[in-house]
Amino acid sequence: MRNIQLRMPNLKVLLLDGIDPAGIAIINRSNSIEPIVHDKISREKLLSIIGEADGIVVRSSTTVDRELMQKATRLKVIGRAGVGVDNVDIDAATEHGILVMNSPGGSTTTTAEHTIAMLFSLARNIPQAYIALKHRQWERNKFKGVELAGKTLGVIGLGRIGSEVARKCQAMGMKVVAFDPYINPDAHLSSGLELVHIDDVFEQADFITVHVPLTDATRNLINKDTIARMKDGVRLVNCARGGIIGERDLYDAVKSGKVAGAAFDVFEIEPNTESPLFELDNFIATPHLGASTVEAQRRVSEDICRQVSEYLLKNTVDGALNFPRLEAGAVERYQHFVDLAARLATFVAQICEGRMQTVSIRYSGEVCDVNLNYLTSVIVRSLLMPVLREGVNLVNAMHVAKQRGIRVQETRVPAPENFTNLIVIELKTDVESHRVSGTVFTDKLPRIVNIDGYPLEVVPRGNMIFFTNNDKPGVIGAIGTVLGKCSVNIAGMHLGREHEGGKALALLLVDNAVGKDVIEQFRQIPNILSAKIVHV
Repeated sequence: MRNIQLRMPNLKVLLLDGIDPAGIAIINRSNSIEPIVHDKISREKLLSIIGEADGIVVRSSTTVDRELMQKATRLKVIGRAGVGVDNVDIDAATEHGILVMNSPGGSTTTTAEHTIAMLFSLARNIPQAYIALKHRQWERNKFKGVELAGKTLGVIGLGRIGSEVARKCQAMGMKVVAFDPYINPDAHLSSGLELVHIDDVFEQADFITVHVPLTDATRNLINKDTIARMKDGVRLVNCARGGIIGERDLYDAVKSGKVAGAAFDVFEIEPNTESPLFELDNFIATPHLGASTVEAQRRVSEDICRQVSEYLLKNTVDGALNFPRLEAGAVERYQHFVDLAARLATFVAQICEGRMQTVSIRYSGEVCDVNLNYLTSVIVRSLLMPVLREGVNLVNAMHVAKQRGIRVQETRVPAPENFTNLIVIELKTDVESHRVSGTVFTDKLPRIVNIDGYPLEVVPRGNMIFFTNNDKPGVIGAIGTVLGKCSVNIAGMHLGREHEGGKALALLLVDNAVGKDVIEQFRQIPNILSAKIVHV
């Protein structure tokens, strides 16, 4: 009788945070991947076993950070079952060559429905009335509500979920006004929605719901100042990310009666059972249940487990957030151009304010040997990433730009122009435009060589301060004084000017991130024209 040796799986994937069994079944059916399931696992235990894993699939509870990746010597892919990747350090994953992917589509309907449920509950005082009945109190007059039909709903953020909420509320007879700073107002939206300025949302809306990612630009987007511009008696809903609505300012506004009520599914710190907001009778909340339905958990689990399996077994990429794809064998050869393209785009996106309208890209010289469709996707993704962290990747970057009315123009000049290779990105918004040029020298380091026509040379990395000024004596000294008082150390300074006594610009490389208060002090210096924080 022959000895029959069973083929054992040689790949291992950790499935954490209560991944739905439907996804685990997909891993099992591969016959080549061993699923290691831990619904709950301590940090110490995870650190001790991560070195054996080729992949890891998590929901929102497990933090996949730099420390974890340093111990994950075999890790090739991180899968996030759902949309948000706040608990995954994407930069660290990229540095370690680990693919990060998510499954954003599976929870769209569920989260939109939860937002609608919160709107109804807020309008009709449903939780409060039920609690009163539980305490044997029949109080019809106390819990008189308002109708949603005929009211104006302000939707901030028109991604998948925001658009679905808007569509459902239009069907219920609500007037919907929408604001999204990263959709060209001239873009044709299939929903028929008319985009308005955020101030119009504040002034017109009876109910406001937020559906944007949590970034530096959206943190405390709704605060005491913006609340002051809203209607008296406005009602606010946050089923997106904690921190978009400032909780202390909201508490004061509800207490004063300026805000008639609020409904949260998310908080700045989670889990949270101690918020002062819970003291308010007209505040209602749920413990981050937006994506918690049987159907959504099954869909996102199936989606992400299929994606992870196909990547490990077939090198197929779907839903990637950080994948630098080039033709076979070209990654190592051209990675310096990829790095240059991403850094230039990240830089210009941070110095350019307003809604993006046009991106013009010019390639010349040796860089034209690269797959330029890929490089353009890298640039567009890097431009959009600061505001669409959870919904844009190399696969869909061009589609997302087109969807948002952003025109992408590409020019190729195979012959060298001034440099053996050059990438020029010009970004135009409804407010301003900026142009940045970069090249790679023989040391393979990316360099910015021109900003808005001002020549300079700097390797863009880390924390920077970008400012423009009149070329007058005393400006640089005043800047040094401000930074000295704020205990900010200058690591490098790079200057450019049009001519003596004209306009000039500078890039300061600093050791520590600076706050907005430092920038405000810069702007008070005579002859400073503009100052902005940049991180690359």
